[in-house]
Amino acid sequence: MKIMVCGKGGSGKSALTVLMARVLSKNYDVNIVDSDESNALLHQMLGAEPPTPLVEYLGGKGNIFKQGEVNIVKALAAAGRGVRLADLPSKYMSSSPEGIRLVTIGKVREYGEGCACPFNFLARALLKSLILDDNEVVLVDTEAGVEHLGRGVEEGCDAILTIADPTAESLVLAGILNKEATRLDKKFWLVANKITPSIADAVAMKAKDAGVETEGLVRFDEEVFKSSLEGAALKAKEALADVEAVLKNIGLIADSLP
Repeated sequence: MKIMVCGKGGSGKSALTVLMARVLSKNYDVNIVDSDESNALLHQMLGAEPPTPLVEYLGGKGNIFKQGEVNIVKALAAAGRGVRLADLPSKYMSSSPEGIRLVTIGKVREYGEGCACPFNFLARALLKSLILDDNEVVLVDTEAGVEHLGRGVEEGCDAILTIADPTAESLVLAGILNKEATRLDKKFWLVANKITPSIADAVAMKAKDAGVETEGLVRFDEEVFKSSLEGAALKAKEALADVEAVLKNIGLIADSLP
């Protein structure tokens, strides 16, 4: 199953992607595709080395549109096997202590280098052509907002999991993503993050006002923030327990995935 993890900037997409990967890795072969061109430390949160961006395997950012989707897929596919993350050259993939694989699409790092559109195009081509085994899961950590909608990255995924922090803007964005997921016939789940007891009910009500219901709440966890500030492997207590409960609630922890 291929799941896009979406939401506004600062909602906690990367942190919850890592926590979900850890929980799922107990039963599944888990991969994270980092398609956020801005974040810098997802690999450290995961406890892994930074892989070489996949865009470099294809000749760099400037060559992506020139090659087109068909040639990108041909370049990524192993002979007779289709596109599988495990078949990529080792430098373009790293692993966490739990065995979670990390692939990075590309990063914007230089003044005047242009927009991130080629990265979205590459992510879309990769996810559309990606072949998974029955026991394999891909979590896609997306960039903030809805740029991925404009580039059609969702086409290559099975579900959209939106992370919302306790702000009206975040919940309105969740409503937009829910509407598009319905139009695209994709599964949609909303998870509220950084929640304290005093605002839990208000967040659930605001989500309903935006036309969507939450599948679960993840509590504010000081361990998450401390380890994020340190730039170290992510630590969590309450948040990890809550993530496990959310995954059970939406049916991702089961004998098999759809």
